[in-house]
Amino acid sequence: MATDSDSESVLEAERWSAQKAGDGSALHHDWLTKSMKFYLAILILLPVRGSEAAGHGSEFATGRAYYTEGDFKKAAAHFQLALKVNPNDAESYYWMGMSYQVLGDIAFPFAGRYMSKACVYLTRATELAPGRLDYRRELFDFLLDSAGSSRAALRQAEDLLRTVPEPDPDYSYMRQRFERERRANGSADARLGRLFLAIPRVTYRLADLPASAFSSRGPAGPRTPRER
Repeated sequence: MATDSDSESVLEAERWSAQKAGDGSALHHDWLTKSMKFYLAILILLPVRGSEAAGHGSEFATGRAYYTEGDFKKAAAHFQLALKVNPNDAESYYWMGMSYQVLGDIAFPFAGRYMSKACVYLTRATELAPGRLDYRRELFDFLLDSAGSSRAALRQAEDLLRTVPEPDPDYSYMRQRFERERRANGSADARLGRLFLAIPRVTYRLADLPASAFSSRGPAGPRTPRER
């Protein structure tokens, strides 16, 4: 026969079970709430990330189109906008450097400001994408083309060459070209001669540019982002 003590024990056990069930329900509700907040945050961020990627792609494509059309100032401006969206995009840095390099060719012999920027951006592109051998070659050639008027450029080219292992497919070319430039810049007279030799080099590069590059108005706008 059940006693009052037994009844109290049963009631206590029932109260304890109900409390545990309530605690479990509260924990489950709290977990659901946190999960919903997490997924809601993801849903909010996805369109933002998508719009940023689209913005970068659009600005970069516009910059490439302006570059192809010969409006290098506008090209550089759009590559800069692309970098605001993605500050670590090596390709935007590379084409920024290429744009300023051509602007320097056009402004020769008053190209110092443009060439300084070209050096900065091409160097940054190479740092961000060390596996892009075309970026490295472009920077190396740019530095040696500038070596006649800048000893710092020759030193930077030498530092870059030191990072290239002998089995590298570009090593032989880079070594031979560096040695030629170092000999050519070995004296003051040689450096002066190199400065005059830069004139036909610039003229040769400018001959490949579209006529719109020399127009004060430039092209009406980008049509298609054709490759260079």
